Amino acid sequence: MEQPVQAVNPGSSTLYFLIALLAAIVAAGVAYVFISKKNTVASGNWEGFQGPVNGVSDIPCGQESSFAVSLSELFAAKESSTEEGAADLMEFKLILSKLCCIKHDLMSTNRVVRSSMNLPFKASHDRENPADTVARCFTNSLPPRDLEISFETWRDRGLTLLDRLCTSYNLTDSESDKAKNDFMSVWSDTYSIARNVCVPCKKVEVSSPRDPKGFVPESIKDLGTYLGYY
Repeated sequence: MEQPVQAVNPGSSTLYFLIALLAAIVAAGVAYVFISKKNTVASGNWEGFQGPVNGVSDIPCGQESSFAVSLSELFAAKESSTEEGAADLMEFKLILSKLCCIKHDLMSTNRVVRSSMNLPFKASHDRENPADTVARCFTNSLPPRDLEISFETWRDRGLTLLDRLCTSYNLTDSESDKAKNDFMSVWSDTYSIARNVCVPCKKVEVSSPRDPKGFVPESIKDLGTYLGYY
């Protein structure tokens, strides 16, 4: 005896379809959120939190300065007309990366030499390894004069390279002026932070009126220096 065939309830099928469609929409929304978050770049510019070393440009720690990114983009869109242009640009970008990575480390909350650790030493513009400079900052063992000399060397070499690059890459006068202003903005920003972090503050000595002090009687104030013997 054949079993009677049960009729399909149209309402149940529609309900199951709507549930499946809703689940698919939720899954797609969650996936979109994770993908968009993956491409974001944290920065340590203002809050003092240490973000990733490689950020928005081909310059390590470039996310620390929009001026460094602007300089990188300027030369990326041009070609050198001299044989030395490529090498000069590579060294110039290395100076920019050192300034940005030093800033990145100095502004970190954990006070650890991380971003500047693997930066190479180059005799043409380094007085010491950049990582050593940051480490001495954190231990307050870097004299102000040593800090000044290091930053002056980066500045002078960077400006020399930039003058040559402006010629090699045929920059206009306005582009050259902007490039120099951008470089000085990167340099002065990092130097300002370094002076605040690296140079220990001197304690102000406050004397009290009750502290013992030397006393010279009025009767001998006008006398000359005694040159005889006791």
